[in-house]
Amino acid sequence: MWLVVGITGLSLLGWFVNTYPPDSFIRILIFFAILGGTTFCISFFFLKIVRRATIITVGVIVWLLLRYLGLRDWYYPLLLLPILISLEMLFQKR
Repeated sequence: MWLVVGITGLSLLGWFVNTYPPDSFIRILIFFAILGGTTFCISFFFLKIVRRATIITVGVIVWLLLRYLGLRDWYYPLLLLPILISLEMLFQKR
């Protein structure tokens, strides 16, 4: 089920990107919502752990949001990766 929802989300995301230009805040918000749902479904299908799927989704959205805001330096993903790993270690069950 999660794979079907993820693939449907990918096709919806492709349709949305090709149909509407990113000229308003609502359209950008819808783009990030579709992207977040799709990323969550696909990563949950592969990992079967909600916590890791959520952390991957947050990481992808933050990375693309940084790129949208013009922060395209090579070290931003390099700094984002240890932050996400430390969040995973923080929220692990002991």
